[in-house]
Amino acid sequence: MTVSQHCPAPGPGVIVSISPAFPAFSSSVAPTKNPLVARYTLVPPIGSRVRVEYGLSTLYGRSTCEYPAPLGGGPLSILVAGMLPGSQYHMRAVIRLADGGTRDEPGQTFTTGSLPAQGIPTLVVNSPGIPCPGVELVNMNPQNPIVCDLEGNIIWFYYNETDLAQHGHPMPIRTLPNGNMMALITNRYTGHPKPYCVLREVDLASETVTNEYGLREIHMDVLNERLQNITTPFGRTVHVNYFSHDFWPMPNGHVILLCQEFVTVDINGQPTLVWGDALVDLDEKFDPVWVWSIFDVLDVNRHPFLWEPDHDWTHCNTIEATPDGNLMLSVRNQSWVLKIDYANGTGSGKILWKLGFEGDFELLDSGPANWFYAQHFPHILETQGNNITAITVVDNGNYRPGTDPPPFSRGLIVLLNETDKLARVAWQFPISPSYFSYWGGDVVQLPNGNMEICMSHPTPEHSTATEVSYADRKIVWQMEIHPSAAYRSYRIPSLYPGVQW
Repeated sequence: MTVSQHCPAPGPGVIVSISPAFPAFSSSVAPTKNPLVARYTLVPPIGSRVRVEYGLSTLYGRSTCEYPAPLGGGPLSILVAGMLPGSQYHMRAVIRLADGGTRDEPGQTFTTGSLPAQGIPTLVVNSPGIPCPGVELVNMNPQNPIVCDLEGNIIWFYYNETDLAQHGHPMPIRTLPNGNMMALITNRYTGHPKPYCVLREVDLASETVTNEYGLREIHMDVLNERLQNITTPFGRTVHVNYFSHDFWPMPNGHVILLCQEFVTVDINGQPTLVWGDALVDLDEKFDPVWVWSIFDVLDVNRHPFLWEPDHDWTHCNTIEATPDGNLMLSVRNQSWVLKIDYANGTGSGKILWKLGFEGDFELLDSGPANWFYAQHFPHILETQGNNITAITVVDNGNYRPGTDPPPFSRGLIVLLNETDKLARVAWQFPISPSYFSYWGGDVVQLPNGNMEICMSHPTPEHSTATEVSYADRKIVWQMEIHPSAAYRSYRIPSLYPGVQW
């Protein structure tokens, strides 16, 4: 374990107040609503910084990041997460004093609770090599997201009874730079008759946090009320029917939220209800300040994939900011990745390019069948200045032209030349004409240079997350995730910013 930076200054998820109930250097440990998370509270000296070390013995082994003592004195509460269920943990505070010295608190113990009886996946790990350090964040669809260690032991999960009552679940949940999590909660694919959608920031105890503007969550009905006062750059008003698939936290505190809207349009002379997608730029107050709709910019008569019976036209699944201040959007049912003129919130909303079959790029050294199809999770891998030079993407392969059923799936690295509109497939795994995962997944490059590929449905029984060496594509770590419902799975350093486990 290394600590490479301090935690952010006290904010959401870190309780700071002045109280005579906690004399200096006394501490207490209490449970939270999450049975795998403890709340460690002490009154540190003014000007000091505090981290909590913890483990199954007094050797500890894991640590939170450092938190600053309250400026005016008083108690500091630190959420301690990353523990096994049903286990006794030893923990202590390590105080770094203002003069540079350190002092350890007397040890405390805490016994974690149990995992929920339902909604938690079963994990099976095989590790023939040395995997990249860290822990694995697994997003499920449905079921609860979890974090596990590299042996497959669950050490954190998100759980909210209100969401479960509405058949809602995070899709996805992401870590934030301040140490909290943000979750897009939806019941889009759980069969519940009434839509339930909320964007929410939570601490490690799964509690919704607050900032200076209030509670950090927005429900779909509230968003639709606010959207009545804003139009897209093309003059349309968007009404959201579901929050869907992804969001992207921006450095300025805004969040780009991906939504579905159902719009009746003319198809061959017939009024037809079509499922499309919209983007909403939410500011620090969760007020919409820029709105975009795919109905403004794409031909609704192009539907190469899954048009009948629901007219699921675009089915976007990933949004990401680009280095030049624009947005990159994955449009699964068009087999395109779009770059959209966002211009840091002042853009025209026009499509700057379409990447994929029948798009704006020429695919070098191969034919149309080597493009990605019905893709998931295009992610910027490399840039040069403001230009994207490489992306990773899951090529699910549905309806790939020039192939007989069943199609095949791959994790890809695609090199890009944005200026000349050229693309080339530079890396893929696996290389098999019979390997197929018809939905979901992600591809990321890990700090040790290896690649990690999640495939959501390669078998009816389980999803997989696989770490392979880059050069020779040897499997060094693989996890089966039962049931086959892992929307995304990828490595994070730890549950704390700047801390490597």
